[in-house]
Amino acid sequence: MRRGFKAEAKRLALEVRDELEVDAHAPLNPYKLAALYGVPVFSLSDIAEGKSELGSALAHFTSVRPDVFSAAVIPVGTGRAIVENCSHDPDRRVSTLAHEMAHVVLEHSFSTLLRTSGGECRESDREQEAEAAELSGELLIPSDAALRLAYRNTPDERVAEHFGVSLKFAQWRMTATGARIRAMRAAAHRTA
Repeated sequence: MRRGFKAEAKRLALEVRDELEVDAHAPLNPYKLAALYGVPVFSLSDIAEGKSELGSALAHFTSVRPDVFSAAVIPVGTGRAIVENCSHDPDRRVSTLAHEMAHVVLEHSFSTLLRTSGGECRESDREQEAEAAELSGELLIPSDAALRLAYRNTPDERVAEHFGVSLKFAQWRMTATGARIRAMRAAAHRTA
């Protein structure tokens, strides 16, 4: 990730939250973000509906290997659309959609290739993926909110519930932001 991007992502996420009229401590709905940016969101079943030739792709990504495809931004004319895997849990779909919208907000180029057979299912630009992960994290659980919750010793389960994300995502943000470590150090300093 390029130098200074984390600070840029924090600022950008707050600007986006402001556009949505969502403060830094409230949950953000990535579907509303997509609507605000004019990005339609389709599920794999929406695309395959009525098209028997897409049935095998749908079965591959929803039943055979649902773990290999979460979502993708695709070009549609001069705009963008997002296709998501409808077989995933809603809380996972929230973080996935926020990640894909981060690509849109950051105006990333289309460099991802999807495959249905052999090895990895997806090849993508690692720098763009890291940037999208950081921005989506800031969009869904801003660093300042994570720190405030860490100081309150809020369990990861409650963080996940409050922000409408998976437990795994909440644990990642509480660790990646350094919130838990900073709160523990502050508590240790107060008792010393």
